[in-house]
Amino acid sequence: MDTYPRAPPAILDAVASPIPAELTAAALRQLYSALRQAEFTLDLPPATPARKTKVELQDQINDYLLPRLARLDAPLLAVLGGSTGSGKSTIVNSLVGSTVSRSGVLRPTTRSPVLVCNPADEPWFISADVLPNLPRLRAVAPHVPSQIASERPEANRSGAAVLRISPSDAIKPGLALIDAPDIDSVEEQNRDLATQLLAAADLWLFVTTAVRYADAVPWEFLTRARDRGTAMSIIINRVPVGAGAEIIPHLQSMLSDHGLNRVEVFEIEQADLDDNQMLPAQYLAPLQTMLSSLASDAEQRAEIVASTLQGALKSVGPRATQVAEALAQQDHAVDEIRLAMESVYAKAKKDMASEIADGSLLHGEVLDRWQELIGTAELMRALQSRITRVRNRIGGFLRGQQETTLGVQGEITSTLEQIVLDHADGAALAVTQAWRELPGGIQALGGDPSLERASSVLRETVGSEIRAWQDDILGLVRERGEGKRLAARILAYGINGVGVALMIVLFAQTGGLTGGEVAVASGTAALSQTLLNALFGEQAVRDLTDSARQLLQERLERLFDVDANRFRTHLWTQVPPPTTTKTLTDAIASLDGLG
Repeated sequence: MDTYPRAPPAILDAVASPIPAELTAAALRQLYSALRQAEFTLDLPPATPARKTKVELQDQINDYLLPRLARLDAPLLAVLGGSTGSGKSTIVNSLVGSTVSRSGVLRPTTRSPVLVCNPADEPWFISADVLPNLPRLRAVAPHVPSQIASERPEANRSGAAVLRISPSDAIKPGLALIDAPDIDSVEEQNRDLATQLLAAADLWLFVTTAVRYADAVPWEFLTRARDRGTAMSIIINRVPVGAGAEIIPHLQSMLSDHGLNRVEVFEIEQADLDDNQMLPAQYLAPLQTMLSSLASDAEQRAEIVASTLQGALKSVGPRATQVAEALAQQDHAVDEIRLAMESVYAKAKKDMASEIADGSLLHGEVLDRWQELIGTAELMRALQSRITRVRNRIGGFLRGQQETTLGVQGEITSTLEQIVLDHADGAALAVTQAWRELPGGIQALGGDPSLERASSVLRETVGSEIRAWQDDILGLVRERGEGKRLAARILAYGINGVGVALMIVLFAQTGGLTGGEVAVASGTAALSQTLLNALFGEQAVRDLTDSARQLLQERLERLFDVDANRFRTHLWTQVPPPTTTKTLTDAIASLDGLG
């Protein structure tokens, strides 16, 4: 691994730049970790390009930047990439002088990339330092095409990419070649792998043909390489004899127009392949000479490494910023989704409180049970009499009727529970409808139909919460009756009866009642108020009513907050937490701060 000429320390220092490699690598690892946390799950316009940029950045940091910073003097890696059918595999086989990469008319041909290196450099590439996520397969001897096809590893047949390491004495130490899949392959996995390999290269050897050199896809890659400062050369293959005089200047003009006027072009004329399906040596002589010179010249290799490494490092910040900006837009969409939910539940709380306060609860079974308990019609006439007679009359009805009193409490619980569930179901449905209309809202819902109704937690606990609130009221009554005389009077009526009377006063507004129910509810409230005033006094009754209303509101709002919180929890399972963007921007700032 150490037999090839190395660059002198001065050249290596130039490659490293004024920033110590250890600090740069630490900042890159921080950025890599932040990028892994950034997920684009909402269907927003910036999401697709941001996902692509994120993956490319992660791959380049892991596959190239960190390994290269760790070993600036490692062998130079040149990747042959290009369009479908451009002849990459044939060129690699011809350069090596043996069939190390399968070629043929069926597409895609190169499914697993092939790395050819000198045996002395094999330990570097067989390790997991370069392209660490690609499993290795060592080729112990050159293979003919049929052998390569039959010996493809099981992992590759199942769809996973495998890097085939093929050592060859035909490649000088200090240089390695990778035959990459097609950049425009019909298989997405191959296209992604080609992009990953090119991003891991010190040098691009970009292969095209006389027919396809003007296609759009290659120029997208070439422009990307230009923007990242990647060193490259162009190989134009299958040029008809005599046509190079016209084609090569045109290609060079296009390169100049794209800011690539310093890129060297190698022309390979159309030629018949020999019996081993290889190009005659003379057609590859200029390219072979360049590669041999590069392998022998440590300073030249170091300059190429410096150009590509520094260009890649300069491009990391702007590309990571694009990812962060897209993540910030997703955060904004998440905020809109969350605020829509909070607005719906705030309105639902307000509407529920209004319905409870407007007297709607005092109808039907609640009024019937209360009349059954104290005889409303008969006691209405007693209101004309002295207050003592009214108090005594009510007390007479309340004493000894614990079962009927509990029946009133039960009807209040049942009616109040239904009001709460109706509003909770309405809120849940309104939230799901609002989310579907917002950008990214459909992905935020995640196809969970249970979100369209109140949660099972609310359904299971609302009844117990209301009963607990009724216990709170009984506690208020006991607390007010701490004096011996008042306590005796309360006990004479029954604590539950007094508590129910307080509930009736609390709910006895007439806004939700009609017709005869208005008179009945008014009489009911008057009787309850008469009893409570006689026991506690008017101001104390007002205080008790306010406390009971506040306790009920707090319990019901907590129920609604729990129900709303499931939407928040569900949302954070679909998208990254809001701290992810800051983590990424901090990592970008750390890397930029080194410059």
